[in-house]
Amino acid sequence: LPHQITAVYGEMLPRQPLRFLLADDPGAGKTVMAGLLIKELMVRGDVRRCLICVPGSLAGQWQDELLFKFQLHFDVLTRDSFENAVTGNPFQEKSQVIMRLDQIARDEALQAKLAHSECDLVIVDEAHKMSASFWGGELKFTKRYRLGELLSQVTRHFLLMTATPHNGKEQDFQLFMSLIDPDRFENRSGEHDQPVDVSDLMRRMVKENLRRFDGRPLFPE
Repeated sequence: LPHQITAVYGEMLPRQPLRFLLADDPGAGKTVMAGLLIKELMVRGDVRRCLICVPGSLAGQWQDELLFKFQLHFDVLTRDSFENAVTGNPFQEKSQVIMRLDQIARDEALQAKLAHSECDLVIVDEAHKMSASFWGGELKFTKRYRLGELLSQVTRHFLLMTATPHNGKEQDFQLFMSLIDPDRFENRSGEHDQPVDVSDLMRRMVKENLRRFDGRPLFPE
């Protein structure tokens, strides 16, 4: 679809390195955009090792879509993957893997293995789950947020995807955006509630603006 082509070829591929938030509305087909991006970067020789982080319930769906639509074979990491890995670290052994968000976020030993690996591209689906927040003037980091920080550090290209990037609290949003650009959003405190221009770091298209190739709306009114 047109918005998928413009997202990949107009917004993401020109960015080197890619540090980006794709926040199109639900139903825009963000998995397809991710597959297009992976395929194109691999063809260009820019990506060999790719890691996709998703909520556990979506792992099989991602694996199926990438295989059937793009002929990309990704291994879903399981407990057996770690036990059967020759080196003990499947993050190093496998070049195309899908990991379950909470499985890694809750296990420091697995995070240590992740920290000793390198990726060319990391994609996080439902990335809003990696949120931090201010509560009573105090900054609260979740285990998922800490995982997001780790993923940001082990890769060159970093793509976050979510249809709900903003929870209505500007401070929380800027904390979330610091996963993409730590320098711009460093030293955030609860006092920073002024909106920041992030148009160079994210794209958000709402359902009303999504069109087919003939110009018809993708979704009925």
